[in-house]
This record gives sequence, C-alpha cells and structure tokens, in this order.
Amino acid sequence: MNQPMNQQMNQLSNWKNLILSLLVMIATCYSAFTSATSATDTEKVPENHIRIPQRLPDLNANTVEDDLAREYLQLAKTIFHPRISNLNNSKRFRFYLWFGKYEKAIESLELARQDEAAKFPVTSPGLFIGQEIYAESKLVTAESSFQEGYAQAFKGKFDTLNDKSAHDASDFVTYSLDSGKSYLEFLHGRVAGKEINLNQPDETLLAQLNKFFVEYIDYQVYKESLALARKLIEDDRNKRYQINKKVIIKTTDGAELSAMIVRSRSLTQKRPAILTATIYSDEENNLQRAIEAAARGYVGVVSDTRGKRLSKSAIVPYEKEVEDIYTVIEWLSQHPWTDGRVAMYGGSYLGYTQWAATKKLHPALKTIVPAVAAMAGLGLPMENNIFLNANYAWTDFVTNKKVNDPGAYSRKNWNQVNDEWYQSGRSYREFDQIAGKPNPWLQKWLDHPGFDDYWQSMIPFEKEYAKINIPVLTLTGYYDDGQISAMHYLKEHYRYNPNAEHYLLIGPYDHFSSQILRNTHLRNYKLDPVALIDMREITFQWFDYVLNGAPKPALLKDKINYQLMTDNSWRHTSSFDELQAAPYRYYLHRGENKTNTENAIDENKLSLSKSSSLDALIQTIDLADRSKSYNNHYYPYPIVQKKVKIDSGFAFVTDEFTQDMELSGSMSGELKVRINKKDLDVGLVLFEIKENGDFHHLSYFLGRASYAKDMNRRHLLKPGEIESIPFERVRMVSKKISKGSRLMLLLNVNMNSFAQVNYGTSKDVSEESIADAGEPLKVEWLNSSYVDLPLKVYHRTGK
Repeated sequence: MNQPMNQQMNQLSNWKNLILSLLVMIATCYSAFTSATSATDTEKVPENHIRIPQRLPDLNANTVEDDLAREYLQLAKTIFHPRISNLNNSKRFRFYLWFGKYEKAIESLELARQDEAAKFPVTSPGLFIGQEIYAESKLVTAESSFQEGYAQAFKGKFDTLNDKSAHDASDFVTYSLDSGKSYLEFLHGRVAGKEINLNQPDETLLAQLNKFFVEYIDYQVYKESLALARKLIEDDRNKRYQINKKVIIKTTDGAELSAMIVRSRSLTQKRPAILTATIYSDEENNLQRAIEAAARGYVGVVSDTRGKRLSKSAIVPYEKEVEDIYTVIEWLSQHPWTDGRVAMYGGSYLGYTQWAATKKLHPALKTIVPAVAAMAGLGLPMENNIFLNANYAWTDFVTNKKVNDPGAYSRKNWNQVNDEWYQSGRSYREFDQIAGKPNPWLQKWLDHPGFDDYWQSMIPFEKEYAKINIPVLTLTGYYDDGQISAMHYLKEHYRYNPNAEHYLLIGPYDHFSSQILRNTHLRNYKLDPVALIDMREITFQWFDYVLNGAPKPALLKDKINYQLMTDNSWRHTSSFDELQAAPYRYYLHRGENKTNTENAIDENKLSLSKSSSLDALIQTIDLADRSKSYNNHYYPYPIVQKKVKIDSGFAFVTDEFTQDMELSGSMSGELKVRINKKDLDVGLVLFEIKENGDFHHLSYFLGRASYAKDMNRRHLLKPGEIESIPFERVRMVSKKISKGSRLMLLLNVNMNSFAQVNYGTSKDVSEESIADAGEPLKVEWLNSSYVDLPLKVYHRTGK
C-alpha cells in the first residue's frame, strides 16, 4: 500500500493503528453545568457558548466516578439532545444509549440496521449487535447484575444463530480498545479548546463533535462489555468448533511457524483446508478468519510468518515465505482431518504469500484468491523503482514484537518526519536517522534498487508462471495503492501461461474495500449500486466452485470483470489485451505560451495528430530548493475535486468528447525527453474534467527513467540527447466519460517529501543528497511524446 501518511490517516478504521499523539493540556471549566446524575431530558444550559475541554477524560477510568467524564456526558446532552431527532438512526441510537434511554436506543438501532440494508445490500445481520446486547443487558440490570444481564442478552441472540451468522455477528469482539483510544485522542485533538455557539453552531465543528462522541460512546460500551463478550464468544465457539491455537510447525531449516486450526464439530467427513498465511499477528482477528472458513464447512487455518506469535525464530518479512508456506501446505495435506486439498485467500501481504506459494507449487494447493496482492520490490517498498515513504513504519509494525505493534504508526507524526527529511536534504539512506531509530530492513532493501535476484526469489518470475496451472481469482480496485502489483501477477501469468484459468474482479475500490466493502462511498465518490458487492462471499463462492463443483460466482462472466464507474454496470471481456486492443494515441502539443502558467489547463493539448515539427515544453527545477515540491496531485484524495491547481509541471487536455466514451484499461505510452542530467523520476496523473468543471481522478504513474526499459537493471540517460521513457505499469481504471467531458494529463517531475529525491547523478539514488543537486535540472518534454488511452465509444450494453 503506497500512500502518503496523511491519506493513511483517513484509513484509520481499517488499520486500527494509525493515529497521531497524546493530548496534554488542562481542562476548562463547565461551572454552569449540573451533574449528569441529576440531568433530565428537558433541562437546558443557560449559556449560549461553551468551550470543549482541552483534556480528554481518563479513558481507563470508570465513567461514573470520573468528574470530567460526567462533564462530557452533560456536554453531549446539551449539544445533541435538542438535535437528536435530526440525527440519522446510526448516531441517534448511540446517544440514546449514553443518555440511558435503552428502549429508544434499541428501537433506533433496529431502524439503523434497516437504513444500512436499504442503501448497502451486503450489510451483516450482526451489525451493531455489540451495542444491542449492551442495551438489552442494561434493561435487566435492575433485577440482576450487569454481568448476568449481559450473559442473558447474549444467549438470547447467539443461541438462535447458525455457525455462519454467529461468526458474522461476533466480529465486534475484534474491536481494539488501544486503537479506539488512539482514535479518540486524534478526534479530540480536532475539537479541543474550540468554542461552540449553541444557538448557531458552526456546522463543521458540530460534525466533528458528533463524530467524536459517537466513537467515545462505542469506546465506553466496549470498555465495559468487551471482556464479558469475549468470554461468552469463546464459550459459544467451543460448542461449535474444535479450536487449536497453539500449533507449531517445524521448517526444514529448523525454524518454527505457529498456526491455528478450526474445525466444525458438526462435520464428520474430511474437508479441504482454507489457509491464510499472514505476518499480521492479531490473535482475535486471525481466529475470526479461521472460524470464517470453518463456519462455511471447511477447515480454517491461519499460519503466522516465522518469528511471529508463538514462534521462537527471528521475524523475517518476505524472504522465507516461499519455503515456509510450502512446509505449511505439506503439513496440512498429510493430516487426517483434511481431504488433502488446500486453498488460500487474503489481502495485501496475505495476497503476496499466496503468490509466494505458487513459486514452489505444492500439488495439494488447488486455488488461490489473492486480494490487493503486494509484491516485494514492485509495490513495496518501492514503486517502479522509486522508494516511497508511505510504508516506512510497516517494518516496525510487523517486526517490533511477536504481535502487531500499532505504536509504530502512532508514536510519530510521519508527515513531520517526511518533511524534516525532505527539508534537510539528507540522503535517503539516512532516512532512518531522521526517524530516530535504525531500520535494518530499509538499509537491506536499499541495496536492491533494481528488481534483481533478491526480489525475484520471493515470487514467481518469468517462466515460473507457466507452471502455475491452478485456478486463480484476483481481487483489486482502481484506487488500490498496490494495484500495479496485483495486475503484474495477472499479466505475467497470462504472458507465460496463455491458457491460465485466471479471473480478475476489479472495481472502484481501494486497498481496504477491495477486501471487505463496508461503505457506499469511496472517499468522496459515491459508488454505483452494482459496485456494492460482498468480496468475502464471492471468495467463498469461488472456493465452492473450485473445490465442490458448485456454480462459478455469477459476477465472473468472463476472465476480466470490471465495473464501469458512473454507468452502474459490470463489463466482461476475455483478456486484458482485448480490453484495450485499440487505444487512442494522443500526442503532447504545446500551447501558445512557452512555459506553464498556474491553472492554464487549456493551454497545452492532447492531440490525436502528431506534430510535423519537433517542439518542447521546458521545465527547470532547482533540486536544492526545498521551498517547492513537484507532482503533488498524484494521490487520489479526494477522488472528485472542484479545482486542481497546476502550480508546477504541465497539463495537457483533450478536446471535448462529442459522444459518450468508455475509458477501460491502463494508460501507457512513451515520453521523449532531453535533460541535462543522467536520470529523473516522472509523475503522470490522469483526470476527467467533467462538463460541470469537476475533476475526477482516474489514474496515476510514478517511475524512474533509468529503469523504464528494464526494471531489473539501471540504464542511465545521456545528458543532452533525446531519450525515450516508456511507461506501462499504470493503474487500471474503468469509467464512462460523458459527452462534453475532457481528459487531462498532468506531467511532472516527481520530487516531494513522500519519496526518494533523484538528483540525476550516476550515483545510487539512495546515496545522493542535496550536495549532489548541482545545476538546476532542465527537462525538455518533447512533443513526440505520446500517451495511449484505452478509450472506445460507449455502448449501453456490452460484452
């Protein structure tokens, strides 16, 4: 997953570990407020303005005994009780819960479920069940203890559920109090000390307070009930399954791998094993994953990377997975409670481990379903040979402890670290010194700037793909940071095995929603209704198809299955090559002015005709000047923008389309340049400019010129000579381009605080520093450069 840390922060609910810092200021007074115990639904606070305390209540304390917590309760009542009828049901039931109105909370909670089901068809029937059990237990605590009431309410829910429904409903016990606390500290930091006018509140501040209190209420509910819930869930699971969390598997070189195995007690026949191999050691989450397979009639298995969880070996990301996963599959295939067949699934690193398993393909492995699969050396820690900062803390996250270490992300503000490094001008090799802790993995990886034998040893490479003869289903998204890795696996598989049974399912999803879709929007883009699919359900439909002879998932009508954005349709084709067999070739044409001016997006053109004479746009960059940065628009956040400020580089725009078009596939092309140095890093960004003036981010490319023709070996450019920079490893996208829209290509040098700075010498880029800046970089972008866009005339119905 390659993305700047500020965008990673917006993915917090998925990672549960990315928030910033503790707050240390003192609280301001609320002298006008009465105590929470004497508050009624109708009481009013006379003051029109109140200030949010700068100190957060002690999140470890009993809220009944904590004075500041009582003040926060009264604050919530003062602000939101008069507005509770205006809140949606999802928020309303939480406030009723906190205000002690448990019957109203349950009523609103059920309405919230109906709301979610109406707009989001893959909603779990167990949605909000943790809060529901809590509310029901509070209703009976007058006659019994909270513990007894909670057990009674829990039993009333779970005793009626089958294995699959019980598994879905139990997901709430994976809530992390530590991560919840970090998130609350982050949210509180946005409102602390701010003043709100009760009569005419600022809507932005009101929304921030709403978000804070909703998360605060959930935290308090789970703080009080989570330990009880986990014990009850454990008892329920033990009735349904045979669970072994302490499996140790020895490797051929004497290392240890830990694993957990789950089998349904109701199944007597041998069944295939569904394996996920992970470096993320979160026992509660991984047990959920193992149970997920067991609840569907398989043997559920989760194995840990060597060194993680119960293993006494050293933790080794990536390097040992090929052999270690082979060992796990061999071990599984020989056990009497399996039928000798193994399948794998999972996302990101768990997608990578599946491809690692195919490099040395065990005959027991029958299929894989890699989602947003990472690829060491291509998508992480570098993209197209440019090392990125986005996942710098990842190595600490997975290697600091036997379990995950969320503090690796939260102990520092990584935006500040990135900026400090960028401003310092120090070499990338010294990034860990700026970060304040030696990073041996960074140093090791920097020794391999090309896709050399080191990276090749971890995945199938070239002709090894020809031997992968098992069915594969790849899941990824247009806005998945690691999409080029997932697509590289697919393209290489088809390149060396044209008859491969390899299916692609891709839509408007990011790194997280490509695995589990939980929202109707991606960032600020509203998904088409047909895009709201259950990835996990499709995964197990695939397993049933391959392993049990069931019908293939209905959505997989051909090998390449893609959602056409804003058309509310899925399209299907037999191959990626067929999808973009006849692209439109656009050449870069300079406008009347010879240099770029801010927001002059109409100045330069993307033209279908090549100019008869050679011309160029000239860009000059002082590589020692840290007051500026370049290629700042590449990351798609937000996806739809009102304005794109062209403050560097050049924008090239097509004419308005006179009919609706379909853009489906990956842009590619060739840049012709003449520079005064030996290398440069390139950024390309593609937007649709809609008729109403909005900019819809479509795709982007980052790449190092010296590796453009061969990502394995570096070929330096010759200063002063015209050079070709081909580009093809670009993220796929599919969108209906409406009549009247235009496409805009941003072209720039990539130089910012989120990646290596390439100074264009003959030295290893990781060793270069601001001392190597030399004379300003001068780039002539020649008009013989072109981009191939996978466009075709739109048809309402298509293959």
